[in-house]
Amino acid sequence: MSITEPRLQLILTELQRDGRVSVNELASRLGISTETVRRDLRDLEMRGHARRVYGGAVIDQKKDDQPFDERARVGMREKARIATAALALVEDGMTVFIDTGTTTLAFARQLVGRRITIHTNSIGIATLFADDPQSQVTVLGGEMKPHYRGLFGHRTVAAVREHVYDLAVMGIVTVHREHGFMDLGQEEAVLRRAAVEQTRRSVILADSSKFGRLGTIRTLGLGDVDTLVTNAPLASDFADAFRHLNVDVLHA
Repeated sequence: MSITEPRLQLILTELQRDGRVSVNELASRLGISTETVRRDLRDLEMRGHARRVYGGAVIDQKKDDQPFDERARVGMREKARIATAALALVEDGMTVFIDTGTTTLAFARQLVGRRITIHTNSIGIATLFADDPQSQVTVLGGEMKPHYRGLFGHRTVAAVREHVYDLAVMGIVTVHREHGFMDLGQEEAVLRRAAVEQTRRSVILADSSKFGRLGTIRTLGLGDVDTLVTNAPLASDFADAFRHLNVDVLHA
C-alpha cells in the first residue's frame, strides 16, 4: 500500500534506511508531540509497513510474506505441539474443514489414517491424504494462490457454505486484544468467517508469537470462535478476555 501523507512517508523512509525509529527523536526533529508520533507509527503498523516496539518502531518482515516452505520451517516444534493438543477435539466419523496454513498443515498430518471426512482449500493438506484409504478428502474449488498453497475466492466460500461441519480448524495471522483475530488479506478473512458460520465448533490454532501483533484486517472478534489452541499459557489480559467470552483455551 502506498503512503501519500508527507509525514508518514518521511518516517517510513527513515525506517527503511535505518531499520528503526525512535518516538522521542522523531517528535523533536519534526516538532510534533510524542502522541502524534505514536499515532503515525500505529498507522504505519496497521498498513503493514512497521512493527511498534518500546520507544519506537522497526521494519518487520511478516512471516506470511515469506515463501510457504520457509514459513513451515519456522516454529516447527511449537506447531507440532499445537497440532497434538488440537487432536483431542477430533472424533472418528467427523466432517472437518481445515484451511490452508503452516500450523493447520501440521495439524492435518496428525489425522492421516483417521476415519474422517476432510474439506480443505489447501493443496498441501489434500496431498497428505492421497494414499490414505481411511479418509475422504474434498478439495474446495477456487482461484489458486501459490504463495498460500491454497484456493480462494467466491467459489471457495460458496463451497464452504454448502456444508455443515463438526469442526472448522483454522490458522490466523495475528491475535490482538482489541481488534481480535486478524489477517493480512481479505480473501482469507472472508473464508474463515464463512467457515465459522458453517460449523458446530470453530477452532483457531495460533502459536504464542502471534499474540499482541496487528494484522491489517479484523477477521473475527475474540469471542466469535469456540476454541483457541496455542502452545503456551496466555498472558493475563488475553486469558481474562477469553475466559470472559467463554472461549475454551487449550495449550500444549
